[in-house]
Amino acid sequence: MLHKTLTSFEVLAQPVAPGIANVPFAQQGSFLQVSNLDTKPVEIGVEYVGTPAFVTANGAVKLFCNITNQTGVADQYPTATFLTAPVGFKAQMIPAGATWLFGVQYLLVPPPAPITTPGTGGTPQNSVDARGVISLSAKAGSRLLVAATIRQVFNNYSPAGVLIDIAEGAYSLPLVGGPEQVF
Repeated sequence: MLHKTLTSFEVLAQPVAPGIANVPFAQQGSFLQVSNLDTKPVEIGVEYVGTPAFVTANGAVKLFCNITNQTGVADQYPTATFLTAPVGFKAQMIPAGATWLFGVQYLLVPPPAPITTPGTGGTPQNSVDARGVISLSAKAGSRLLVAATIRQVFNNYSPAGVLIDIAEGAYSLPLVGGPEQVF
């Protein structure tokens, strides 16, 4: 397998202004879309070289890793497997002409009671992040079309415990060598 470093990533879940009441809670994920341009299946690996390292959980924040295959169904990838060196999605066989989406994100899960506090209102104070580079591996001769994006959501909890979506955003990341990757 040949190995290429493609782009950088940052995943996080944290209050926009820690300790301040009712500010948005930011959740940001990194997504890599890979299309197999070959006429036969290709095996790939998507590696995340992070500093600081990923952690599995921090209070009300959890790490979620998923793969959406050509059927459009998002399947959870086992976190323990993702975190085993090399960190990432290992030995993924993408069918000819198929496109898969690899997602890594920290998400806020329902917080423990009490939901609100006098100092921070509905803003959870848990915080976790990881950043680094994404590498892709494939066999010599493989042709892939790749796109990388960062997606963000800003939300908060109401006093009644309802998650309120405040804003969302997404932007693409540059890829070393451009979107077509030939190994």
